[in-house]
Amino acid sequence: MSYTLPSLPYAYDALEPHFDKQTMEIHHTKHHQTYVNNANAALESLPEFANLPVEELITKLDQVPADKKNRAAQQCGRPR
Repeated sequence: MSYTLPSLPYAYDALEPHFDKQTMEIHHTKHHQTYVNNANAALESLPEFANLPVEELITKLDQVPADKKNRAAQQCGRPR
């Protein structure tokens, strides 16, 4: 399983005038897409974690090998 960028439940211009359409589109399609791409890349070397939903993955970061934990945490999220 690889992660995919979910669609927003609203249009990019739905938050105007507070956030303009271009900012929302760039933030979603570029910034967030980069996190998704990097998470997938980080998980290529962690096949035992690659099929977990992200919500479960972040609860198991303590089981990720130390040399890969930082990258996985940065790209997939940290538990709070």
